[in-house]
Amino acid sequence: MFIALRDIWRSRLRFGLLGGAVGLLIFLLLFLNTLSSTLLGFFVGAIENNSADVLVYEDTARRNLQASRLDPTLVAKVAEVPGVAAAAPIGELTLTADIGGNLTDLSLWGVDLNGPGRPQPVVKGRLPGPGEVVVDESGVAEGFKIGETIALVPSGTELEIVGYVRDRRYAVVATAYLDFDHWVAVFKTEFPGTPFVPLSLIGVQATPADDAAAVADRITAAVDGVEGLDRKTAASGTPGVDSISQSFTLIIGITFGIVVLVVGFFFLILTVQKLRSFVALRAIGASTGYLARSLIVQVVLLVLLGSLLASALLWVATLGATPAFPLSVDGGLVLTVTAAVLAFSVLAGMLSIRRIARADPAEAAHGGN
Repeated sequence: MFIALRDIWRSRLRFGLLGGAVGLLIFLLLFLNTLSSTLLGFFVGAIENNSADVLVYEDTARRNLQASRLDPTLVAKVAEVPGVAAAAPIGELTLTADIGGNLTDLSLWGVDLNGPGRPQPVVKGRLPGPGEVVVDESGVAEGFKIGETIALVPSGTELEIVGYVRDRRYAVVATAYLDFDHWVAVFKTEFPGTPFVPLSLIGVQATPADDAAAVADRITAAVDGVEGLDRKTAASGTPGVDSISQSFTLIIGITFGIVVLVVGFFFLILTVQKLRSFVALRAIGASTGYLARSLIVQVVLLVLLGSLLASALLWVATLGATPAFPLSVDGGLVLTVTAAVLAFSVLAGMLSIRRIARADPAEAAHGGN
């Protein structure tokens, strides 16, 4: 330990530069993970964070919400399945909306305000009444603010914004929620002459004693023409999510590999440069294990200092976050990334330890390296 700390102090510029580089790379890892979570939340937050335990789709929709069209009579059939405490209709429409004179896309959800699928919690304002909606707060930057009125195009139906919910955006467009009966009225206004108003989903609350995935499987088996999915499965199965996740996973994986390689090659080069010193230490009685522990201490300190720098940089980045693009420091993510980088960096350091172990102490007698 003494040798490790003394070596760092004597070469503090060298170790400082490497610590800064490792810190920037770990920051990139943390930022990419945070960015991935935010983007996926914008895409399927309304599903992943839904208040329903189970979401029921049309079985031919292939887990595509906008392709799912269910007969309203299926709500009662789903409610009869063992393990279902409550079932409620959920409708979704993507419309053009006029907000403050600007036209934009709007995902409009009709939900039972007292049943599964209800928008909760309302982080500001209140639940909607007739002619009112709550919106995902990320839409503030697009003009969707409490007190503003949304005009649907082309019908001109007006909806007043009375509250915000969080992490409930869908398909990367502004998302609003209103009572299901009023959503039905909007549907009929936008699509006059429709024979019946189909449901997009059925929200299910499972009984406390039942697992959501098990209840979803029972619904699929018991009710013809539907597929029940727990929230996590429904979100990950949404078309496009897998491609986004794989792209970010590849980028994050490459960045992770670069961090480990940088640490591993630095210590390997450092070991080669100081091999004569290591040989001399072995010649006077220092064991390979002692020298290996000293090197591992240096790796651990370097990664931990880099992680602290990365966390500080991520915190600074979150200061500029807004509801339109929220960023936050996830302590669990920081610990997971740090532990992973640390473990693989120590493994990469084994190359240096192997080089030390292979050195012949007898070479110290004639000054070889």
